[in-house]
Amino acid sequence: MIKAAIYIRVSTLEQAKEGFSIAAQKDRLISYCKAKGWTIQDIYVDDGYTGTNTDRPALQSLLKNMNKFNIVLVYKLDRLSRSQMDVLRLVEGEFLKNNIDFVSLLESFDTSTPFGRAMLGILAVFAQLERETIIERTKLGKERRAKEGYWRGGGNVPIGYNFINDELVIDDYESMQVKKVYELYLEGKGADAIADYMTRKGYKNNNGYNWNSLQVIRVLSNPTYTGIVEYNGNQYEGLHKPIISKETFEMIQSIMKSRKQKPKSTKYLLGGIVYCAYCGARLRATWANAKEDGSKDHYYNCYSLTGPKRMAKSDNCPGRHWKANELEGEIIRQLSDKELNVERLKKAYEIEKKHLVEKANNQDIILNKIRDIDNSIDKFMKLYQDDKIPASVISERIDKLYREKIALEQSVLGESENPIEDNFETYLLCFKILKPYGKRLPLKKKEQ
Repeated sequence: MIKAAIYIRVSTLEQAKEGFSIAAQKDRLISYCKAKGWTIQDIYVDDGYTGTNTDRPALQSLLKNMNKFNIVLVYKLDRLSRSQMDVLRLVEGEFLKNNIDFVSLLESFDTSTPFGRAMLGILAVFAQLERETIIERTKLGKERRAKEGYWRGGGNVPIGYNFINDELVIDDYESMQVKKVYELYLEGKGADAIADYMTRKGYKNNNGYNWNSLQVIRVLSNPTYTGIVEYNGNQYEGLHKPIISKETFEMIQSIMKSRKQKPKSTKYLLGGIVYCAYCGARLRATWANAKEDGSKDHYYNCYSLTGPKRMAKSDNCPGRHWKANELEGEIIRQLSDKELNVERLKKAYEIEKKHLVEKANNQDIILNKIRDIDNSIDKFMKLYQDDKIPASVISERIDKLYREKIALEQSVLGESENPIEDNFETYLLCFKILKPYGKRLPLKKKEQ
């Protein structure tokens, strides 16, 4: 026996303008149940509630009593909700999950039939469209706020400010901490040292936690402190008061950039890239004979002679121990003495550049294809709206197009750019730079 739960919703405005009165809906729905031979378990009515959300007492009561019926009946789809996302969530995530079918009288939406299940696929498409529309509207709203000088709002208010009446307002205690962080960095202290200093002083961030190095970096990198509002890579003049001058901020960014670009020093120029000519094992960089002044003698040893067995290539390798400065000097000198084959380098340069251009062109082709798929989906939706194609057919075709689109999008995701110098002379300079370095390291004559 089929037990039906009737759900009715009406707002005051709808009742006045559209004739969706409770009595009108109830009569039609009760008659439909009688015609189908269904037993009415209960009638749930939300009188005067909007359909833009699901926070309605009768609907919540219906969801709590789903063990009492096996069909939910409404007069029209938007009686359940005006949001396609909420309809899909309720039908697929609540009703069908609990083996309860859903029927809309006016649209002939019935999940117990093949046509109704196809309609659910259509509903999913519209729900996706609704999600994307909401996201787009949210982005436009945030961009408009930024252009007007307002901070984006939401959580993660920058340390040094409070978010009051839709505006950033300076917090004197926290802004003092921000200024101290900038001051310490200009004195030459790093992020770890600054975090330690702030913790020792008992300073807390706006969540009541101790400072850490990551937080220090975020504060030093945030242009909000200069009175700027940043959104989607663009900067706009904000309405809030700055804590740090733009000159100080730019100076900090310059120092941070120079520290990142500073090459890490290493004692071994050839570490991990040089091999024994006798047995083919890797040469191991090591040191010996530590002196009183702290200096050491550095060597390259064959792993077949010293080191773990898994790294060895031979049990009786005749290889030798090389002093680091001798081996490095020999290799650099030989490289610097060789004449560059400019023509060969130019060919390699042109091949690499052509490869990168082709890669970029391929991505453009894929992106164009994705746009074509979007257009095809739009055309199918138009055909459906004009009743020129059955719902069962359109659901299958749109699903196939979506799967193809997702596969194409994944093929271009994570493609890292590997730029090459547009000027061949600059490219060539990278090879010529070996020349001056060839005379830096002394080379002793090999012992005979």
